[in-house]
Amino acid sequence: MTDFEKNTSRAARSQDQGITSKTGVPVHDLSLDRVAGGWGEMADFSISQETLLHQAETAAASGRRQLGENFRRAAELVDVPDSIILEIYEALRPYRATAAELGLLASQLRLQFHAPECARWVEEAAEVYASRALLKTAHGNSDR
Repeated sequence: MTDFEKNTSRAARSQDQGITSKTGVPVHDLSLDRVAGGWGEMADFSISQETLLHQAETAAASGRRQLGENFRRAAELVDVPDSIILEIYEALRPYRATAAELGLLASQLRLQFHAPECARWVEEAAEVYASRALLKTAHGNSDR
């Protein structure tokens, strides 16, 4: 068993870690039996920012830097509406957005949703897309 697996198994077994859903429901209260009985809402099963940050720390402590960075970016996105995430996803497909459009999305992430790492990631994608001619142009190459 790797260090990462040991750390995550230990965290998963611990009921005292304070791991909760986005709505504050303790993880040990999330059960299929309760759901089958009509308990809960979808938001009760959404992960909390704190849990994702804890997972980031666990990953980093186990030498999984990139995984930890992914968890940190995920934590930034917890409060971003699904519609915005889908808009960003669509814009990040080749030829779907201009550099300016990606810049606006990055600014929105940074300023409105306080997601600086995700904003930086979108800006970096825009730079790479520009260098590889993958941005939408004024001539409308979005149908490639």
